[in-house]
Amino acid sequence: MDYAEARPQIGNGDLLFFRGRLLHSRVIQRWTRSVYSHVGIALRVHADGRERVCVIEALEGHGIQVFPLREYLQRGESVDWFQLIDDSIDRDKVAGWALDKWGLQYASARQLFRSFVTVPLCNWLGLPTRIDRNRWFCSYYAAQALRHGGWAPPDDDRVAPELAAPGDVALFPCLQRRGPLSLDQG
Repeated sequence: MDYAEARPQIGNGDLLFFRGRLLHSRVIQRWTRSVYSHVGIALRVHADGRERVCVIEALEGHGIQVFPLREYLQRGESVDWFQLIDDSIDRDKVAGWALDKWGLQYASARQLFRSFVTVPLCNWLGLPTRIDRNRWFCSYYAAQALRHGGWAPPDDDRVAPELAAPGDVALFPCLQRRGPLSLDQG
């Protein structure tokens, strides 16, 4: 899907999923059994009389940041656009909540390990768990933004925000995959 054609339709709160090629991306994809290694939230930014589509995301080494989507596409990143289709979700609340977290830290390696290994094990054993709710990884951040916009996940442990991997978030019923984005090279 040509980005220039899709751009006017990409709204605040839509999700953008990445298919990374680097080693850490491939490890995430293999561990989570997903084609996606990263997810961010679409954000329309108005500045200097221009409007840009950006990605607000939890990124390792950077924390919560805002980055232009076009720059990701120019670098050759593989990005799939998922449109938010549940009308009960307030897109502006999704984006507003995400922006309120701008600048916070990325989750520690310990928190990631706890989220994807220890928490499921503790849940299975019926033991309590604690997650640092002020440090974020991408899928937890995206899932929480949707919840703050009004989405109520089904009663299913696979979609609990602190357990969700990017591929799990892509399966949320409030989203519809629109397709991969690319810059027209012609």
